[in-house]
Amino acid sequence: MTVPHQASPPLLYYLIMAGLIIYGFVYFRDSESPYIKRNFKRYFFLRNLDNIYKPFLQQYFSLYNSLDPKNKLIFERRVQKFIDMKEFIPRGGINIITPEMKAMIAGSAIQLTFGYPDIYFVHFWRILIYPDDYYSTITHRYHKGEVNRRGLIVLSWKSFREGFADPSDGRNLGYHEMAHALRLINIVANEEYDFYDQDTMNEFEDEANLEIKRITSSSRGSSFFREYSTTNMDEFFAVSVECFFELPTQFRQYNPKLYTLLTRILKIDPEKIYAGSFIKSIA
Repeated sequence: MTVPHQASPPLLYYLIMAGLIIYGFVYFRDSESPYIKRNFKRYFFLRNLDNIYKPFLQQYFSLYNSLDPKNKLIFERRVQKFIDMKEFIPRGGINIITPEMKAMIAGSAIQLTFGYPDIYFVHFWRILIYPDDYYSTITHRYHKGEVNRRGLIVLSWKSFREGFADPSDGRNLGYHEMAHALRLINIVANEEYDFYDQDTMNEFEDEANLEIKRITSSSRGSSFFREYSTTNMDEFFAVSVECFFELPTQFRQYNPKLYTLLTRILKIDPEKIYAGSFIKSIA
């Protein structure tokens, strides 16, 4: 018995299928749907940074500018993925989210997590931006920024930008709040839980407690860290991260143990990067 020959699908069929696949990819890649951002974009491959964002990285991020070309490209692509994954929400009179806002916020997050190629603060997928200090109905106080267990990062844009006005004063709201996010995702249940070494963090906290005692028992201004760092361990860590990126040499000279522990926690050494000795690719 002769088996009838089955004709191959026409070329048009393959073209249509390829077109549908490409269309679907572009739709998902460019979609601003909160559902798609939260549930799908984390699985996309890294893509090149949109040109509209790059000038802001060049303007505000000394660490990015100090990277070798290969790691600079990785930084850019990770910034783009962070932007793709997050819903940026205007509040309190801000009418539009600008490319500058997205680039600077994403750059702050990626700078802290550059040593962890797979960490994007997935739990914090909504970022609320106010024009100035805002009133919190939870704490009943005005805030410059906060990181909320419900998955929110909230920022005062005025205070955020002021943190980049002087890149060497050890004060940067972006680094500060992203440091809170970094610690919090190792506390709340989420997909990125337990990504850094807890034993090293425990060592950091032991040394930090000694430093807090020195600050509280000494005259004002005698410590490298500002007094706000003594509020609690979360605030000390956040202030330390600000100084780590903006004053790395002074930080290391003041307390080499704390500085070294931070390099181990974040898997990055800003002093070496700024000095041009960062060669090996992280990713």
